[in-house]
Amino acid sequence: MTRFDIDKNEIYRIVAENSLDTIVLVDGDAVVRYVSPSIATLSGYTVEQYEGTDAFAMLMPEDRERIRERFAQVVETRSPVDVDYRFLHADGRMVHVETRVKPVLDADGLVQSVVAVVRDVTDRKQAEQLLENILDNVNASVWSIDKDFKQYQYHIGNTEKVCGIPKREILDRPIRIHDHIHPEDNVSLMGEVKDLLDSGVPVRKEFRWIHVPNETLWGQMIIHPYRDGTGEIRRLDGIMLDITEKKRAELALEESEQRYKSLFEHNLDSVFSIELTGLHFVNANRAFEETTGIRLDRLTDRCFIGLIHDEDHPEVFQALMEVMQRQEPRDIECRLARMDRGERIVSITFVPILLGGSLTGIHGILKDITKRKQEEQELIRSEERSKALQLSLNRLSNDLANVMKVSELEERLIGEIRSVLPASGVSIEEEAEEASAGGDEETGEIRVRVRIGEKPQPARLNLRLERPLVKMEEEWLETAVHYVKILYDNLHRTEDLMKRLEHLVGTSETPRWMLRLLFRLSEKERAALSSDLHDSVLQDLIIWYRKLESLRSAGSSFGEETREELVRIENGLLDAIHQIRITCNELRPPFLLKMGLVESLRSLFEYARMFANYEIEFRAGELDASLNEDQILGLYRIVQELLNNATKHSRASRVVISLEDEGDRIGFRYEDDGVGVDLAGLGGSYSHMGISGIEKRVLSLEGEVDVQSAPGRGFRVAIEVPKQTMEKGALAL
Repeated sequence: MTRFDIDKNEIYRIVAENSLDTIVLVDGDAVVRYVSPSIATLSGYTVEQYEGTDAFAMLMPEDRERIRERFAQVVETRSPVDVDYRFLHADGRMVHVETRVKPVLDADGLVQSVVAVVRDVTDRKQAEQLLENILDNVNASVWSIDKDFKQYQYHIGNTEKVCGIPKREILDRPIRIHDHIHPEDNVSLMGEVKDLLDSGVPVRKEFRWIHVPNETLWGQMIIHPYRDGTGEIRRLDGIMLDITEKKRAELALEESEQRYKSLFEHNLDSVFSIELTGLHFVNANRAFEETTGIRLDRLTDRCFIGLIHDEDHPEVFQALMEVMQRQEPRDIECRLARMDRGERIVSITFVPILLGGSLTGIHGILKDITKRKQEEQELIRSEERSKALQLSLNRLSNDLANVMKVSELEERLIGEIRSVLPASGVSIEEEAEEASAGGDEETGEIRVRVRIGEKPQPARLNLRLERPLVKMEEEWLETAVHYVKILYDNLHRTEDLMKRLEHLVGTSETPRWMLRLLFRLSEKERAALSSDLHDSVLQDLIIWYRKLESLRSAGSSFGEETREELVRIENGLLDAIHQIRITCNELRPPFLLKMGLVESLRSLFEYARMFANYEIEFRAGELDASLNEDQILGLYRIVQELLNNATKHSRASRVVISLEDEGDRIGFRYEDDGVGVDLAGLGGSYSHMGISGIEKRVLSLEGEVDVQSAPGRGFRVAIEVPKQTMEKGALAL
């Protein structure tokens, strides 16, 4: 190379103008006195535009104050500093620069000016920002620190998110990171990990964070010692990762594996696995061995289908095919092949084993349900038996309602017991002494004796059973006997009563209480019949009458003859309605009890006068005591019967009736001037004239009657009834 002489200042100019870095000369007032031509590439502004301006004007507002302070520091300390800041390019984009600021001293050692060498680091900053974003997203930080862990030389990443310490704070005091590490793990980091790093051995260490209360977070450090050319460790380069989710997943997987292992090995149900090709067993648990009786060491190459009863093979094989095709669980019940322990019924749940979305095998959960199935069958039989027994009770109860004799009752009970219970013999006996139940050792029969009645002497139901009764059969027998007990003694009493009544009828003696009972029953039937006639027949007739009347009134097309016929039908309906109303009134006079006897009789007489051919005179005095229902009804019916006789037989012109209070008795008198009757010639038989009914009515009221009559001398009846008719004990036997 040819040597040439160049002025030193010229050399400085050539270097400055051709350097990629931008050189800026700033005076003590921070005014730009010189800038190299590369300023155009760096900022988009020309030398002319930049020289003579405030050196800090181009900076971003957020960075200006900080850079001014560093500039003042250079002037004050006369020492160089490194700074980084940002400014906007002329085209509007952000430019990141690193600047070495160095003071220029005069002969007296004072700062004459400041030289700044500016380098564009935008690409690097963008790459760092990209790395920062990546590390932030993965919760990690990358750093380089001195070997004593005192000063970071490089640090990037979301430190605060990883360890809970602000980045600025950890940059100033790196040792702070140990405050947030679990004490047990911190001992390891400060001990064996430090020893390994001091020895130049790379370290990968997992540890726990404690900066979030009541929650365990996990971190991992990967640290590599850096050696210089002499082999001495100069710094430590590392990455710190948040592995909480990974660790939780590992712990969950481990827990799941342990749970699966525990469920598989210690499950009380039989669990097994089979492969898909030949449906051979892969493994099984101890419960499977206990249920099937097949030893686990003999499962190898054994087909699962061989475990199943031959008749159930098609159904089980079909279930396995459905699990393979649909990849969904399937339940099935089947029988195991014959074993020494007898028939076994099992429930099997087939579960597909999926790995990466592909079917790799089938799990089976087998439960022995033999006992449950037997219990279900027994329950079904029990329910059917219970239903049959309940139907039997209902049938027996309905039939007993129609039983009228003790013999019929006994026959019905014996027949029902023979049809329901396992009885070889059933009888009912009357016993003077209590007999004990027991069994016959020779025949094996069980004997049961149950008392069903007390009168006229104890009666017992005797059973000879082929086997002991189950609980529901005992309850059936108890209920059936309860039904019979209710009727048994009452039927005995009823039969006794009927015999006594037959005897009384044979002797022409009718008890007064019975007469009263019969008349009450008669009145009850009269009232029921009256109500039925009024509420049904009468109402229907009224409805049809109104329809017919409406039809006749609206039918203009009817001829005269048809109209007359319709009118006759209407009149006939009115007559029927009127007659039914009369019948209802006679069967049950309205307001009889409410109006009292005297007023009711006056109403009866007013009605009778409209149709009678004789005069009626009624005399009624004051009654000191009110009459009871039997007395009112009895006397009213007697008056009805007497008026009926007067109308049909007496041919009287005048009837006199009186009702008087006679101290402790009520006196009733009837007298007419009719043709009379020869009482002596009747021989005491008055039934054809209703006199017998009158006498029985009076007798039922505990009263006395006197009938007097003779041919051509009219008919007279005198009745006396006590004010207080004895009711208590009237029906006693």
